[in-house]
Amino acid sequence: MVVTVALVGNPNVGKTSIFNRLVGARQYVANWPGVTVSKIEGATEWKGNTLHFIDLPGTYSLSSKSIDEKVTRDFLFFSPPNVTLLIADSLNPEQSFYLLIETLEITKSVILVMNSYDEIKRQKIKIDKYELQKHFGVPVVFTSAKTGEGISELKDMIVDIAKGKKIKNVIFDYKEYEKIIVDIEDQIPDDLFKNKRYAALKYLEGDEYFVSKLENIVKIDNTIKEKAMSQIPKIRYEYVKYVIKEAYSGNKIEYIKTLNDKIDHILTHKIFGIPILVAIMYIIFKFTFDVVQPLSDILDYSFSQLADYVKSFGDGLFTSLIADGLIGGVGGILVFVPNIFALFFALGILEETGYLPRAAFVLDRIMYKMKLSGRSFMSLLLGFGCNVPSIMTARGLPDEKERLGTILSAPFISCSARLPVYMMIISIFFPRYKAEVLFSIYAISILVTAFTAFFVNKVFFKGESVPLVMELPRYRIPTIRNIAIYMWNKGSHFLKKAGTIILIASILVWGLTYFPNKGDVETSYASYIGKALEYILRPLGFDWKIGTALFFGGVAKEVIVSTMSMLYGFAEGDMVSAKIALGASLNSVNAYAFLVFVMLYIPCFATIAAIKSETGSWKWVAFSVIYSFLIAYILSFIFLNVGKLIIG
Repeated sequence: MVVTVALVGNPNVGKTSIFNRLVGARQYVANWPGVTVSKIEGATEWKGNTLHFIDLPGTYSLSSKSIDEKVTRDFLFFSPPNVTLLIADSLNPEQSFYLLIETLEITKSVILVMNSYDEIKRQKIKIDKYELQKHFGVPVVFTSAKTGEGISELKDMIVDIAKGKKIKNVIFDYKEYEKIIVDIEDQIPDDLFKNKRYAALKYLEGDEYFVSKLENIVKIDNTIKEKAMSQIPKIRYEYVKYVIKEAYSGNKIEYIKTLNDKIDHILTHKIFGIPILVAIMYIIFKFTFDVVQPLSDILDYSFSQLADYVKSFGDGLFTSLIADGLIGGVGGILVFVPNIFALFFALGILEETGYLPRAAFVLDRIMYKMKLSGRSFMSLLLGFGCNVPSIMTARGLPDEKERLGTILSAPFISCSARLPVYMMIISIFFPRYKAEVLFSIYAISILVTAFTAFFVNKVFFKGESVPLVMELPRYRIPTIRNIAIYMWNKGSHFLKKAGTIILIASILVWGLTYFPNKGDVETSYASYIGKALEYILRPLGFDWKIGTALFFGGVAKEVIVSTMSMLYGFAEGDMVSAKIALGASLNSVNAYAFLVFVMLYIPCFATIAAIKSETGSWKWVAFSVIYSFLIAYILSFIFLNVGKLIIG
């Protein structure tokens, strides 16, 4: 038997972690809201049955005020699964139980999954399963995504419900509004909605979709409707509080909240919050360079020796392709893999502990002035891995102008693809100040992102920014498993690019540098491209070889490193030969200007495609490309000339 199972829950209740436990997957899990932005699917076999799981976006309600809510609500209402799992946070159940009531109004085949049960036991809080079952009319399973406790029991319960196990359903009573709900149901045509009660409730609550469908059909006094919009949610919350009082005993949950508040008082302090954030990011950059440098040095030496060995067979076409095109191209990127994994390891710790949502609140005052909110920070944060998911997650922002502002700002967040370029240039020209220079580049990235959001919203959109209202997750002790999954998911994306896009681009660049005169770079096809761009880039102190590297970097930023190694003729990852080769074209001043330009200039092809997909307009794509090039050019020019004045 094939059973379709949907996972529903508030953001950050461990829904995706439960999904991973159920199907053995490694979906990205973070300790902040809004991780799942579209449906994620997986399947597993259990006792002769195929369980097909669908992880729906986290949501606090089943209205359609945001895209996340709409995706979840529409799936449950229009394509109801066989079984729905309502994942609840046992330590913070109020919002989860509210969502449970809404879910039960759509479907009765629901299992209440009380997650974080290991923490409940540790805190000596008691939950009466039978009280929950009695008041909600659903089976209840206690689970721990961290330990895997209760997962087998949950799978058994899914199969039982799918096979028709009887559940004593509870029909929720909306008191004086029940007669009005029934009256609206009677007015709804039979062929319009199967679940008339849910449609009637949502119409009373002012849900845009149901109002648009029923406003010309349903006749009801507007005064009653306006009152119902506030009273119906209030009735639900009153019932939720009653159930919690009946089902919970032992130590009070408030103790955990108090401990979190004490930590928050320090980390989100209006004066100390930003310095703490800056210090944490600086430590991360020191860690990215210093701790894993020995591993990078080993890879550097290994690829250099491998290239020399291949070249020892002669100077033919095939030898050049392997040594310069493949090893030089892909190997030159892989040298920096330890640094990239180290960065994601550190960011994984911050996400696991729950610090990153606090960073959003710390920055919210600044971002509000830039016409964004801390919600955008959570989307932009993903850009440190790749700008594409950063743009994609912006679809969950409820405010349209904030969504577009975030999408157009996201390409300026310095992604991991740029990191190999930074590593190479910084190691050559700033060996004594690696972390400091890298920190400054990321700081400029954040400032330009904020300025772009302000500029876009000031020029193209009017109105006030939407203030940030977000439930902060509780602090958690990081688990090696989740950090490793996060690090691998982010880092493997980089490795996949090295084996596909970067490999193909490296071979293409090798061909353009090798032909038509068998490796004479000065007369190669690549030189034609670079020399055409040199007139534009010369004021920045860049020669034609750098122009060529930047041209191919438009495909993927990592390609800049491999292109420069081929054009300048230094061995991949060999910092000594690279310093000699690049020293003829760059010094510390225009090298820094080059870093700024690489960080800011045109988005890569994948990011451009994401902008087009999310905005649905080539106008915004054109704006992003032209604006980013101009910003990169202007700032690089300023840094170059200011640097010359300072250094002399």
